[in-house]
Amino acid sequence: MPQFDMILITPREAEGADVLEHTAGKPVREGGGDETYRCGSCKTKLLINVGHHDAHGVVVKCGKCGKLNTEPHHHHH
Repeated sequence: MPQFDMILITPREAEGADVLEHTAGKPVREGGGDETYRCGSCKTKLLINVGHHDAHGVVVKCGKCGKLNTEPHHHHH
């Protein structure tokens, strides 16, 4: 079950993206796969056991530390 630390982005980089609001204590998305994504700043689990396609290109605002995260694979293209 792979776990990934998400990449932190600035509010400017997140402009135009569909930002998912995370609530502390509850993942934004759960189920459908085996990949878990954590906040790149505070390591809170934001997406738990999701499929890669569920995480692709998403931007999540961490409910714990308030940082904006995007999934790491998106940045390697």
